[in-house]
Amino acid sequence: MKAVLMAGGFGTRIQPLTQSVPKPMVPLVNRPMMEHIVVWLREAGITEIVVLLYYMPEVIQEYFGDGSRFGVNLTYVLPDDDYGTAGAVKCAERHLDSTFLLCSGDVVTDFDLAAILAFHRTRHAPVTITLTSVPDPLQFGVVITDAEGRILRFLEKPGWGEVFSDTVNTGIYVLEPEVFQRIPPGRAFDFSKDLFPTYLRDDVAIYGCKAEGYWRDVGDTDSYREALRDLLAGKVSLGFPGTRHATEDGTLWVEPGAAPLPADLTVQGCAVVGSGARLGPGVVLDHAVIGPGARVGAGAHLSQTTLWSGVEVGAGAVLHNVVLCDGVQVGDGVRMEKGAVVAEGTEVGDRARFEKDLLVWPDKRVEADSVLSANLVWGDKWKKSVFEGGAVHGRTNVELSPEFSAKLGAALGSTLPRDSHILVGRDYLKASRMLKRAFLGGILSTGVNVHDVKMLPVPVMRYKLTSFGEVAGVYFQQSPTESRGAQVVFYDGDGNVIDSGLEKAIERLFFKENFRRVDHSEVGAIQELQATTQFYREGYLRALDVLALQGRRYRVVLDLGNGTTGEYLPPLLNTLGCETVVLNTYPDERRLMRRMHETRDALQRVSQIVSALNADVGFYLTPGGQNLYVVDDRGRVFSGHDTLLCTLKLLAAAKPLGARVFLPVTAPHALERVEPSLRITRGKSSGLKTSAMHDMDLIAEADGKYAYPVFLHGADAMFAAAKLLELLARQECPLGEVYDGLPAFAYRRRQLACAVERKGLAMRRMSEDSVDKEASFIDGVQVEIEGCSVLLLPDPHGPLLHLVVEGPEPAVVNGLAATYEAKVQLWIGS
Repeated sequence: MKAVLMAGGFGTRIQPLTQSVPKPMVPLVNRPMMEHIVVWLREAGITEIVVLLYYMPEVIQEYFGDGSRFGVNLTYVLPDDDYGTAGAVKCAERHLDSTFLLCSGDVVTDFDLAAILAFHRTRHAPVTITLTSVPDPLQFGVVITDAEGRILRFLEKPGWGEVFSDTVNTGIYVLEPEVFQRIPPGRAFDFSKDLFPTYLRDDVAIYGCKAEGYWRDVGDTDSYREALRDLLAGKVSLGFPGTRHATEDGTLWVEPGAAPLPADLTVQGCAVVGSGARLGPGVVLDHAVIGPGARVGAGAHLSQTTLWSGVEVGAGAVLHNVVLCDGVQVGDGVRMEKGAVVAEGTEVGDRARFEKDLLVWPDKRVEADSVLSANLVWGDKWKKSVFEGGAVHGRTNVELSPEFSAKLGAALGSTLPRDSHILVGRDYLKASRMLKRAFLGGILSTGVNVHDVKMLPVPVMRYKLTSFGEVAGVYFQQSPTESRGAQVVFYDGDGNVIDSGLEKAIERLFFKENFRRVDHSEVGAIQELQATTQFYREGYLRALDVLALQGRRYRVVLDLGNGTTGEYLPPLLNTLGCETVVLNTYPDERRLMRRMHETRDALQRVSQIVSALNADVGFYLTPGGQNLYVVDDRGRVFSGHDTLLCTLKLLAAAKPLGARVFLPVTAPHALERVEPSLRITRGKSSGLKTSAMHDMDLIAEADGKYAYPVFLHGADAMFAAAKLLELLARQECPLGEVYDGLPAFAYRRRQLACAVERKGLAMRRMSEDSVDKEASFIDGVQVEIEGCSVLLLPDPHGPLLHLVVEGPEPAVVNGLAATYEAKVQLWIGS
């Protein structure tokens, strides 16, 4: 039997450990991770191994050679492009004419291979996927099987809202050669995203084998350190190099060629000393690995720490939870007591102190006696993932510095066609202007041109993107969550927030700094667009029933939140015949930075003015012009759900044959029970390609975000305000009357604290608890019970679960909320 090792990945997430070596060659207890896998395969009787290479192939080939040194025979295959997991294996098809095992070369495991292979033989199926349970399933494929192991459903690398189990795909497969018939040659094709779904679609059984033992995907620096800790703690059976020596408080493994050890060496737990390493007197090793040729000075204390080859640690240094890569030099008295990963070639001066767990990238210099409180990367701040939901967030001049912004521009530009155009806009903050100008330098250097629309609301820029001329858009604005922070939002050429695929493409270039640099004569140009406002205005009015609105002459109170909509919405409403009282129209940078904390107070002021003036409606718009909040003619401040339900009721009346609406799963179901004509589609509110929803009458993305594709598929509070007035005009009734006609319903939403590593477990238990109920897995796990809806939704970013219960009877809703909160607390062990 043969095995295939996937060893071609870039290792982007585990940087800076992979700056000069491919991920499979990152050392684990003085041996490359891939060597541990090769030995694991050999001990299971598999000696014929095909190795798939792509990134830095020469490093792996030089170390392993033909494999004879390790008791195996290695055959190397180098695909000529990045074809994905299945596409890469397709390139090795001629070497694989019988059952074969597929595994990654950069995992740590001691699974019983014999048991996995035996399981496969008894199922007589083309595919067996090895499964295990993990605390955090976000980075893996979640899998559901029946009692016999037949796979019923799986989802590759889900968001928290899609997690319905903590049982995941380990990437260890047993495959029959017939799988190649389903893999197209010469194009990107993935096992979990592309190949395996074809079997489910064709109702061909494939199986999952739940393996016992240790497994860890070493995906980032934290996971790498955890794998090291587990190895030294004996949680995984991989074996240690060298000769074993028992000590008073632990076990020491010494490799051949190590210098004589000092008599007063203290070993606690497990420690490994590599060939050529030298330790000074009084050294303490507490679960530590000393790499080949490393030097540790007198009295140094190393705990949960790994030194790679050629590292030097000075006398009296104290290191905890630290990884020092090849050639790092750490001076006397240095203290890294809260963790650190220090990349190759870095020098840390005497008595320097690291104040927290930090990442230091290659060839940096930390001066003597300095206090390091921030990561040292290329610029100022390292983040494991640059993007969060299509946007980059950070504190101005801390995480989001001009250097960072310039590199971001170069990374985006490198993904786009040369001589193409992008659209760039901003709000009026000085910080937004600064970051935008730095970004422009980066994007222009790649040969991409810029259409600069300067200061304008977000919807106006997105509306321009829906026309023609640009392949992407970027908007710089005040952070919605951090008063001293900024946000950079990326859009595709259709005005959608970019998807995770483009995020990862930009991140890969950003971290590798593999930017396209064009010739002096090919640098991009900047063109200022002048007609964008008029273009938006004309489209806005075309999409509304102007005569109906002008006939009503609505009295409207507007609070524009000192944002960018002041030059747009008031003139448009005046054209529609509205009498407007406008608050906070003009730019005010200090007030804008406080606005995120003042929405509730602002709505109360609008309410008071509506009541005092007998106005028909009040609107509050967030500064970017995307979120709309409403006050009715009686001064009642609407929740987001109130506004949505009133809008749906008006749409149902305006389109009796059926209005088409997209709603997030968290939106109330109340109106669906009394307005059956509504044709409602529910789905995730993140990652939407709203440009493809042109047949929808309304898209509600999140609280206060409404889009009408007849005009713009993205959230536009300015248009949503006018559209609500138009719907009221058609029905010839005040907003308060519409609200009074809504069906009674109770809605409870609770945030439950849950450690990140327990979220997957909670979702699996919710899924198992829902087996005998009507359940939906669109976003989280949602069940129908006692005429109510119960939704458990993992927070995509923080250690939280969202419990949403909705139904017609408050007492029943409250009871179910209490019941399920107690269940969740039991499941997660709180």
